[in-house]
Amino acid sequence: MGKSKVSIIIPCYNTADYLWRCWNSVKNQTYGIENIECIFIDDASTDEGKTFNTLLEIEKEAPENVIVIPSHENRGPGGSINQGLEYASGKYLQFLDSDDELVEDAIEKLCEIAERYDTDIIQYNHVHILGEQRRINPVSVGNRLICIDDHDKRIDFLNSTIVTYGRTNKFYNTEFVKTANVRFAEKSVYEEPLFVYPLFLYAHRVYLCEEAFYLYYLHAGSIVTSQIGPRILDHPKVQLMLLEDCMKRHELYEEYRDVIECYFLWTYYCETLLFASENMGAVVPIEYFKEMQSICRRLFPNWQENQYIQRLNNKVKKLMSTMDQVYSSQEEVNILIDGLREA
Repeated sequence: MGKSKVSIIIPCYNTADYLWRCWNSVKNQTYGIENIECIFIDDASTDEGKTFNTLLEIEKEAPENVIVIPSHENRGPGGSINQGLEYASGKYLQFLDSDDELVEDAIEKLCEIAERYDTDIIQYNHVHILGEQRRINPVSVGNRLICIDDHDKRIDFLNSTIVTYGRTNKFYNTEFVKTANVRFAEKSVYEEPLFVYPLFLYAHRVYLCEEAFYLYYLHAGSIVTSQIGPRILDHPKVQLMLLEDCMKRHELYEEYRDVIECYFLWTYYCETLLFASENMGAVVPIEYFKEMQSICRRLFPNWQENQYIQRLNNKVKKLMSTMDQVYSSQEEVNILIDGLREA
């Protein structure tokens, strides 16, 4: 029996300088490029055609296995990936940023795990690279299969932090993703939770792998280093979109309502303020801050009675309690955020 096809989706925006490195890491996979479907999306790059023309040259190297999709509108990584998902026909799915690389045996080993354990999701580690410095980001510790086959186990899984909301440190079963009907947030720098979190409501077999399969480059000008602070409000906007998405999944939302409420209040409100405190120059305008407070109180007026919130540590509960406090000026909001930085 032949190998299963793997679809690798790569969003590109003004990354001509890195594309050959990225492509070579795919082309040279020990799994065999003939078993890989590589989907590049040019997200309306503004580099005078350099990115798109490079993609056309890459396509010539493996025309049967490379798909190049031009976009006439800049939709961000999330919008590009959504477009690429429409073309994905592999049994398995991997996301790769166009300035990053996969280690040469990544796909081979991930497919082996996926076939052996019949996984919905595999989470693995990244190697973070900044100049000459390299370090493993150990989100997965140890190797183990998590089986989520009843209500209580899903509650435990949703309440845990063992699986992150990132997209590129995971290997997905494509049918599972498409059945869950998930999409990334578009035109946002915090696009991932809208896609990843709903998968946790459906997943039954999740494998944690401690090996690092992905080389994640940090460099000046990347979204991570240049846009997180100025676009801090993308984060709560996407979390609100996620809550609305969960509510549309009526039966699952009712079954796991308290867990989702706890997650939302933490990520939408608390995490936004913490992100702002960690990114100098990030501002949460008082008008938006008050809107966040209002939305939290309106959607979850009895949040203090939530059993999962009651189990949070005192520091988190204290921050969450500021949802009910009155802030009259931007200075007061800034003092709140500055206090989180100093804590």
